[in-house]
Amino acid sequence: MSEYLSKAAAFAQNAAKLSKKVSEGIVENAREFGLEATSSGHYFDTSEEKMRDIKRQLDSRHDREKMDGLKRLIAMISKGRDVSEFFPDVVKNVASQNLEIRKLVYIYLLRYAEQEPDLALLSINTFQRDLTDQNQLIRAMALRVMSGIRVPVISPIVLLAIKKCMTDLSPYVRKTAAHAIPKCYSLDPSQKDALVDIITTLLNDNSPFTIGSVITAFNEVCPDRLDLIHPHYRKFCRMLIDADEWGQIVIMGLLLRYARTQFLNPNPDNHRVAEKEKSKTVYSDEDSDESDNSLDKSYALDPDHEQLLRDSLPLLQSRNSAVVLSVAKIFYHLAPTADAYKLSKPLIRLLHSHREIQYVVLANIATMATQRPYLFEPHLQQFFVRSTDPAFIRNLKMEIMTLVATESNITGILRELQEYVKSPNKDFATSAIRAIGRCAIGMPEMAESCLNGLMKLLWSKNDAVVAESVVVIKRLLQLRPQDNADMIIQLAKALDHITVPMARASIFWLVGQYAQNLEKVAPDILRKAAKTFTTEADVVKLQIINLGAKLLSLHSTDHTLNLLFQYVLNLARYDLNYDIRDRARLLRGLVLISEKKETNIDNMGVEGMLSKELNESSILTNNLKQILLCEKEAPSEESPSVGRDRFTIGSMSLVLNYSVTGYKSLPDWPTEKPDGSVRENLDDTWNRNQYIKGFGSDSFGRYIPPSTYDNKPVTKQYNDSYDSEHFYDSYESSDDNRNHDEKTGKLNLLFIFFIYRKVPNKQPPENKKYLHLEIKY
Repeated sequence: MSEYLSKAAAFAQNAAKLSKKVSEGIVENAREFGLEATSSGHYFDTSEEKMRDIKRQLDSRHDREKMDGLKRLIAMISKGRDVSEFFPDVVKNVASQNLEIRKLVYIYLLRYAEQEPDLALLSINTFQRDLTDQNQLIRAMALRVMSGIRVPVISPIVLLAIKKCMTDLSPYVRKTAAHAIPKCYSLDPSQKDALVDIITTLLNDNSPFTIGSVITAFNEVCPDRLDLIHPHYRKFCRMLIDADEWGQIVIMGLLLRYARTQFLNPNPDNHRVAEKEKSKTVYSDEDSDESDNSLDKSYALDPDHEQLLRDSLPLLQSRNSAVVLSVAKIFYHLAPTADAYKLSKPLIRLLHSHREIQYVVLANIATMATQRPYLFEPHLQQFFVRSTDPAFIRNLKMEIMTLVATESNITGILRELQEYVKSPNKDFATSAIRAIGRCAIGMPEMAESCLNGLMKLLWSKNDAVVAESVVVIKRLLQLRPQDNADMIIQLAKALDHITVPMARASIFWLVGQYAQNLEKVAPDILRKAAKTFTTEADVVKLQIINLGAKLLSLHSTDHTLNLLFQYVLNLARYDLNYDIRDRARLLRGLVLISEKKETNIDNMGVEGMLSKELNESSILTNNLKQILLCEKEAPSEESPSVGRDRFTIGSMSLVLNYSVTGYKSLPDWPTEKPDGSVRENLDDTWNRNQYIKGFGSDSFGRYIPPSTYDNKPVTKQYNDSYDSEHFYDSYESSDDNRNHDEKTGKLNLLFIFFIYRKVPNKQPPENKKYLHLEIKY
């Protein structure tokens, strides 16, 4: 019995061990296939026990544990935690045979190589060896980490690595080499000449995937060397459509600067052209293909200048708002005035995106509308304010509405602004009132209509609306100094219920400035103001003192008015604000200087000096009206976007309205036409069909030396006969690719479908098989 029990216990123990091993195996397999139930959330566990376990995992012989430790470190980096203490343990895994581990190690080294340069230098040999790895990702990451080590002593090594990678078969590696150039330049500026030579070589690259990064390096290292762009200008224009989105932005920025120095101004007279497209709405289908795809021929544009405009035009349909804005920049700064209208509809389309994008686009539209308002007149309704628009969007839209106002649409604009005034939002309502004032100042013939509408707002229950209306009315009345007595009297009647200090001060200023037309009303207004002088705001007190001085200068013999003004001056003499006390002292000495003072003068010298002062005072008294009641210049209500036009369209400086660090203005147009023959180059034979795209394999996107442009591209010979036995030779593939194709018997062609048929009426020679080749896209 005991023997049976012992065997049963041993069997149960073995079963438990087996079950444990099976469960561990299932968990391991689940981790390998990414089926772990706890997902990746456990990597963010920052408990001390887990952190102590990382070092053991990094020293483990199993790749799975190393992966867990590295993923935990990357998770800690993403949370902002300093994990530089594990740097020595991570560096030991830089030569791991596991590709995923090496990727994670490189990510870690990119983060902490600058803090631990000495330890990072220990892995330089590994990085150099990885530059020859078969995997293009490993080659690119090795160069990326090497250029990220901020130690000046290794700059020659980084330079050699860049030179090696700039001729790599993979465009991804060449792109990484271009990204490493600015890093090397900032690390050691003395290497500039060598880096310029590398950039010169990379500019010959025919990969749209790479060229954007090359031009970025060009802008960082040698932005003024536009002579390097001469032989590649036409190629860059043709590559715009194939480059990635951010590459397109960089290329267009460079071509804009280049065009401003190499072509003549297409708008020498800056005249305004009557556009046929003004009556078209943003969604109309009236545009013909000819008007969309051809440029106006009334200007003798340089063919290269026209090519830039023609090749960038399709990018207006891009989904990337930055690309559309870059094309708008090209057309605004380079295109003839008659062709600039093509940028308006794409910009309007961007107004249906996120509000941050809307703000940037509206800021650029407002800047363009200050110089060319006709571009956006047909799209006026697109700038009407929506109920969901934030304040910064509303203000820009109302500003644009006032900028594009014309005789034909001003009625609709004023009607729309009057609806905005009814808004319960005080800021929105006051902004609308200011917009009405800008419309009246910009179009004097509509000033009377705007004044009548603003006068009705004086009895509004909204204090902010009343105050802003008074301020705007004051500005408009200065534009018409005659026949404004009735409106000033209506403003004076509203003083009883107007409480905003700036509005009250504006009314007192108007009464004093035009007091000669208000002889019966002005003194009574001063009397009422003297009663409430002590309770008024400082800005109102200053205008009351000015009002009294102006009235007394007109009626110097009026004894009652004299006493009233002295009463106001006595109140101001003891005011807490020193500005008010100083103003009262100044005007007392200026207006009441003729008041006689009984003084006993025994010294003749003093009497002579006093007589001289009296003579000077009499001069001031005779010119008192001219001093106090001189004609004031009518204010010019400028748009908030005034001054932004000195910046380039699409720049951050334009949005912020001040020059940010690194901003460079566009160069001026040349006065004489530069030599265009510098752009004549073999590079003109570049064709987008000649280049095989792709970067998923080293055989794609290979580097083609410039010398190959001497030969006519084989893809153009559609109707020629080809020798199928030597077809690989015309493809110019690498030896490795050719051997691979010969072994597999497969022809590696991308995006091209070949149809073979026998050539009719031709007898091929012996041992030769000729096939006719047709290409379909």
